[in-house]
Amino acid sequence: RLSQALARLRFSDYVAREDVNEAIRLTHMSKSSLLDEQNGPNANGLDSNKRKWGGEDVISRIFNIIKDYSTASRSERIEMRLCEAMVIRKGFT
Repeated sequence: RLSQALARLRFSDYVAREDVNEAIRLTHMSKSSLLDEQNGPNANGLDSNKRKWGGEDVISRIFNIIKDYSTASRSERIEMRLCEAMVIRKGFT
């Protein structure tokens, strides 16, 4: 729905990849801000999830793996099993 709304803001009848990326980013940032408010930052200002993954949370790392593949392969669609294989290969379970 967010992607569709972003497309409508551009007066487009079609949802572009950028609309989907922005919708995912907005959702992620919204969730992140809620978690920050609930848990509060620790002594160094990072939550344990971000510290564990080098300053980037798990969802962002997985999203970036898939986004980078999509960009490199110039494909708009990626099969779920391929996404799963890429993510598992990077050490996520």
